[in-house]
Amino acid sequence: MILNRITRSFDEAYHTYFVLYTESRNIDFGGAFTNPERRNEPNRFKLVFPDLLQAGALFVKAKKKKALFICLILLALLAVFFRYAGVDIVASDSPEKADLIIVLMGSGPDRILGAVDLYEQGYAPRIVMVENWQPGYELLESRGVELPRDAELAASVGVQLGVPEEAIIILPGNARSTQDEALIINQYLKEQQAGVDKVLLVSSKFHSKRSAKLFRWALGGLDREVKVLSCPTTYDDFNAAAWWQSREDAKRVVSEYVAPTSNSVALCKRLSGSISCTMWL
Repeated sequence: MILNRITRSFDEAYHTYFVLYTESRNIDFGGAFTNPERRNEPNRFKLVFPDLLQAGALFVKAKKKKALFICLILLALLAVFFRYAGVDIVASDSPEKADLIIVLMGSGPDRILGAVDLYEQGYAPRIVMVENWQPGYELLESRGVELPRDAELAASVGVQLGVPEEAIIILPGNARSTQDEALIINQYLKEQQAGVDKVLLVSSKFHSKRSAKLFRWALGGLDREVKVLSCPTTYDDFNAAAWWQSREDAKRVVSEYVAPTSNSVALCKRLSGSISCTMWL
């Protein structure tokens, strides 16, 4: 929007200059050839044509300056984006006393370690996770092979670190995305946890801002307000200030900026009191 305003202002300024220039030289490109009073004007072509060429040259020169100016603006905006792209995808709230600690799947042990720290500090009495989908799991299960899901492995880590087994809840659901996790948590709070009004959301730093927005959107469909506090794990090695120095961090930043594009075109509906979407977020 700002760039459009700059471009429009430049066009208006150039148009004003062009008009003033032609008026100052008494140039009438149409009248010089069609006005009956000027048909017998001597050398009318010689008078107008050089001015037309000069005006055209000025027009081309101005257009080049305009293009250069726009390129400089774009480069400046790109430099600002490049510098702060990693910082902008991180959202961290100060933890408060809450009812649940929600741990998102999709990373290593860093997230459950952050959740255990919050539990040990007394911020919430329970840790909740959603069972995630894993490629090929159904095939292995059909052959009698038991493969622990990420949530089960995270729960095992939590128990070994001193969290009581009964304080860890794993919700079934075969979640394939953060959106799936948010919608399953929504149903859980609606059907079994009517008294919950504040949760701590634990994810990786690079995933914290988008996941918090998604959970606030999903839990906004409840019959009460549920406050979502983003508490990214401190064990995440993501370097927000210099994300371009690591290939892994660069991939994370790109994925976080690409994902909201899908979010913006998702068609969400409320059917029978539940939220369903036609695209994964």
